[in-house]
Amino acid sequence: MYIENMLTKTDLNQIAKIVKSSEERLNGKIDKIDKKLDKAIDFLDRDYIKLLKRIERIEKHLNLKSISL
Repeated sequence: MYIENMLTKTDLNQIAKIVKSSEERLNGKIDKIDKKLDKAIDFLDRDYIKLLKRIERIEKHLNLKSISL
């Protein structure tokens, strides 16, 4: 009858190994993307801080009020 089509414990274990392997690869890719995003954010933060300092210096030199919130 239908018993022939059922998965065995060995089949389920093999499927579990495949799924785990796929998850590990995916997590590795996510980690790489996360590191790249961290580097990009750090770069942009440094640029923002440099730009902010320049603006503050210009405002001070021209005796302007800061419009920052």
